Amino acid sequence: MTEQIVNRYAAYPTERVLPFSGVQNFRDMGGYETADGRKVKYGILFRAAELTGLTEEDAAFLESLGIRTIFDYRGDDEAELKPDPAIKGAVYERIPAIPELQYRSHRDMESMLEQFDAGALDHMYGALPINNPSYKRLMQLLADPERLGLVHHCAAGKDRTGVGAALILSVLGVPRETIMEDYLMTNETLKGLHETVMSELAPKLTPEKLELVMRMMDAREEFLESAFRAIDEKYGSMEAYFEQEFGLTQQKIAAIRDYCLE
Repeated sequence: MTEQIVNRYAAYPTERVLPFSGVQNFRDMGGYETADGRKVKYGILFRAAELTGLTEEDAAFLESLGIRTIFDYRGDDEAELKPDPAIKGAVYERIPAIPELQYRSHRDMESMLEQFDAGALDHMYGALPINNPSYKRLMQLLADPERLGLVHHCAAGKDRTGVGAALILSVLGVPRETIMEDYLMTNETLKGLHETVMSELAPKLTPEKLELVMRMMDAREEFLESAFRAIDEKYGSMEAYFEQEFGLTQQKIAAIRDYCLE
């Protein structure tokens, strides 16, 4: 590794947010304590925003982390406009979590406003975890130690990735309050981007539309709660959900935890 990569790695894994120059919201999901007192291992599960901005040094740093799988939740338009770069040693897979969403970038707010209203995100979060091929594949990858370290990402690493991260941490036995803390951390990791986008849009939109944009860009408890509520209402428990949606029996979950926890 170059000296710069070594210097970046020196802070890892004590800092959850990894220091990439061209990628935002790249976080290690390790270190969270589970209900049985174990902790998620560092260095095997990562969540991020789009990877298209990786610099040459970023790519070398990412390769140094031993990434084997990059899993992309984005739709065709997003991925074609901002493709993920190839990472040595990593297999790239993409299954859109919301196939019908026409969304080319987080700055393309005009098209987003045409598709969303004030209650759209609550509805979207409630629909995401149910019968979704994207998360079905995510759970298959989680159950295969040969495919970890895994980076899963969407455009900003908030909504589709937020639900995916919540499902992963739930399988591992992390309490919901901790999962919510991980989800809400996005408000800090994307704070600078949000401020920039809002300042650019302020002269162009009405106050009502600006409020809607802010709602769309925020990670809010009510959004992730909609996902958990949909699961609880349909299945009654996370255990039933994992088994019926993904075929994850108690034995399979125990095997996943034995590998991913310490």
